Amino acid sequence: MPLPETFTEALQQAQLAVRNAVAAGHTRLQVEIQTGRCTSVAIAQPILNALPQPLTVVFGTGTADLAYNTWDQVPHKLLNISERDYIGTGWQSLVLVDASSIDVDEVEALAKRAGNRAFLMVNNWPEAPGMTGIGRGRESLRTQFRSTVEVPYFIQAFRYRPVVLFRRYPDPWQLWQEKDGEYQLIESSESLFTPKQLARYSQVPDPLQAVNRFFRGPRFFESW
Repeated sequence: MPLPETFTEALQQAQLAVRNAVAAGHTRLQVEIQTGRCTSVAIAQPILNALPQPLTVVFGTGTADLAYNTWDQVPHKLLNISERDYIGTGWQSLVLVDASSIDVDEVEALAKRAGNRAFLMVNNWPEAPGMTGIGRGRESLRTQFRSTVEVPYFIQAFRYRPVVLFRRYPDPWQLWQEKDGEYQLIESSESLFTPKQLARYSQVPDPLQAVNRFFRGPRFFESW
């Protein structure tokens, strides 16, 4: 499966991957789509259609207001994380969007609240796996929780590495490397690549290039 060439194509792939994961019986799900310009709100909206309805969406602090302004009229209940006491029970899917700054215990509590119903996390894991992301507590807690999560879709590039980390359910995790302006598949794994494995592809750019990459972000997403 080639890398998506556009943001729209990535969303279409993610929607199908989530639908396939749900059909296979997975209920605790994670989607990460890195972009250069678009928000988590833009990422989440089309993916919601792949979940059992009705659903409730919980956002990181302040993000619900952006969803209200950009999604217009939707049949979903939209809440900020501070309003979690109003989640209620009349939903078939619970979605958590852009909540990477909250504690892993709280995320796990929402997942347990979902029970056997679908629980989807969108862009709560914004950095390389095992480095930061869900929760800031003990690594053992994050690792244990992540072991219970199926990742239907994940795409992330790196500022100072010419590689893209990609996964589309049910395919394995993949690493794609930039060579002569094109990305080629260089490695696949049934399990998530570790930070140590990813570090093999680090590169030290010259100072001018480093400044350029710092402000412009990963090259792969320049058109997104």
